[in-house]
Amino acid sequence: MSFNPAEEIEKLRKEIEHHNHLYYDLDDPVLSDTQYDQLYQKLKDLEARYPQFAAADSPTQKVGGKASTAFSPVVHRTPMMSLDNSYNAEDVRAWHERCAKMLSCPVFDMVLEAKIDGVSCSLTYTDGVLTTAASRGDGKTGEDITANVLTVKDIPHRIANAPAGILEIRGEIYLEKKDLAQLNEKQAAANQIIFANTRNAAAGSLRQKDPSVTMRRPLKFFAHSFGFGRINAGGFGDFIDDCRKWGFAVSPVRLRTSSIEEIIQFYQDFNDKRRTLPFDTDGLVIKVNSFDQQRILGNTAKSPRWAIAFKYPAEQATTTVKNVLFSVGRSGVITPVAQVEPVSCAGVVISNATLHNFDEIKRLGLRVGDKIILERAGEVIPKVVKVVQHLGQADIQPPVSCPACGRPVYKAEGEVGYYCVNPACPAQIKGRILHYASRAAMDIDGMGDAVVNELVNRRFVSNFADLYNLNFFHLLSLENFKEKKSQNLLDGLEASKKRPLSRLLFALGIAFVGAKTAEVLADHFHTLDALMNASIDELQTVPDVGTAVSQSVYDFFHDPAAKEQIELLRATGLNFTQPQKQMSSRILEGKTIVFTGEIEGMTRTQAEQLARQHGAKTSGSVSAKTTFVVAAKAAGGKLKKAQSLGVKIISAEEFFKMIQ
Repeated sequence: MSFNPAEEIEKLRKEIEHHNHLYYDLDDPVLSDTQYDQLYQKLKDLEARYPQFAAADSPTQKVGGKASTAFSPVVHRTPMMSLDNSYNAEDVRAWHERCAKMLSCPVFDMVLEAKIDGVSCSLTYTDGVLTTAASRGDGKTGEDITANVLTVKDIPHRIANAPAGILEIRGEIYLEKKDLAQLNEKQAAANQIIFANTRNAAAGSLRQKDPSVTMRRPLKFFAHSFGFGRINAGGFGDFIDDCRKWGFAVSPVRLRTSSIEEIIQFYQDFNDKRRTLPFDTDGLVIKVNSFDQQRILGNTAKSPRWAIAFKYPAEQATTTVKNVLFSVGRSGVITPVAQVEPVSCAGVVISNATLHNFDEIKRLGLRVGDKIILERAGEVIPKVVKVVQHLGQADIQPPVSCPACGRPVYKAEGEVGYYCVNPACPAQIKGRILHYASRAAMDIDGMGDAVVNELVNRRFVSNFADLYNLNFFHLLSLENFKEKKSQNLLDGLEASKKRPLSRLLFALGIAFVGAKTAEVLADHFHTLDALMNASIDELQTVPDVGTAVSQSVYDFFHDPAAKEQIELLRATGLNFTQPQKQMSSRILEGKTIVFTGEIEGMTRTQAEQLARQHGAKTSGSVSAKTTFVVAAKAAGGKLKKAQSLGVKIISAEEFFKMIQ
């Protein structure tokens, strides 16, 4: 029989993919590493000899193309939200009670999974072929990391029997513990950065501009969430089962139950077992199983109400306080920070820990030289928990003058905080500028700590508008700045002028206005002038904006100094508007639609989003103002109410034909 290169190449591709599945998904390899490498090299050689049979989804193409100079933005079809955290059974029971009340159902199905300590990633397949991979970013817009994700061997490039059209699967990219140890050995031998934990290593690997670097990192992927598309699964558990069939690795730790007490018992039993897992996990994730019930529960500004992270108490470590420094934040608050003997805690070497305020120092009875227990609560900022041995002599006193500018410190009666009230304090200016330039705000590439410190110290910058008055000669005078670096920063400043209003609102540092609230406000008012002229009553009509936020926003825009800052920014040509949400068509404009029942292959939230993309308004309840109700399988009370009110009722199929 004559040799057929096309058939041989296809045979090898399928064989290698099969062994990838055995190794990564089933943990049951039948080949040694050497045997696998021989197969891989044989395929690579054949593809080089017969380039006419090259294919983008071949196992040998995981490196991707040439290194890109930047990551392009990717707008998520549905937000990639963060989870609320709980560290005790009482909070979890309270979450369960809230869900039961909102669902009007005391018993409902839940799924429990291990919370993988990695980096969130969204994978988009078009007709079964992987077309885009994106990081979570700010939840709404991530970075296009497709070239790097193509190097992750246990992520399928093509899904057999996948649903037609767009399918978005979300999960976690991570490193196993043993792989991190081996990677750090190689990094140390090459005199390169040592990664503190598996999450940092995974994140650093995915942000490489050269995919060949990412390829050399042993990254893996667990599918854990449904993003977008038309699927047959009615709930999360069935969807994860489908993911396994499609070739994805899924969490080996999973429990499906309707008993919150069974979940709590599982949490207690799993605490010791989790340390034996090959990957890092800091807790469990509980999700309401039914997609329909998830839609009813909905989301807050940043988190889904239908899920919660049940995390274990932070790891603790014992060390000694070497000194206490005073840090000045962008709002002027002075925070005591303990400098400690470096100690490893939760996979990170810690040398500083917050003491929160001076009342906390008094409560602890802390002195320099004391032996303490610190913890990395929630695996974020380390804090001092208690003093275990008093070895210090002198008490720690609050500063009488600002450590940054020397002006007298202020403390309001009845408050615990000490403040520097000098608006020209360089520490506050640096903090405000760094926040303004941060990725979630105006995203000014190249405006890091060192650059901001020098710009403020040399008095080139004292407010936000000064950033846009920087020129080539200013930047060339900075340390380590040459022509290219200077031009890149100027380009970054120019690009920031086009950021949407929501980014600017967050960047301004208004009290109680985080990134999500800023987006809600910008989407509602559309222009900065409209927001500045809004009354407190108008502000309180905005969804998810309460009394405290409304008062804070109103006070900010009626402060003379803030008004002056806004006008200076306006003169630089900064964008003060929020783009309208893009619509696919206006075929449903002016219509109010209510969905009820289970729509095949789509959650109700996605159906509502689809309707809004075509101009409709959607509602969760039926009234005389409802234009029509889309009634799908298992429609309930809303269907009956629509019938009683004489509201038009259509099927899901009729709805899809209408928007097509």
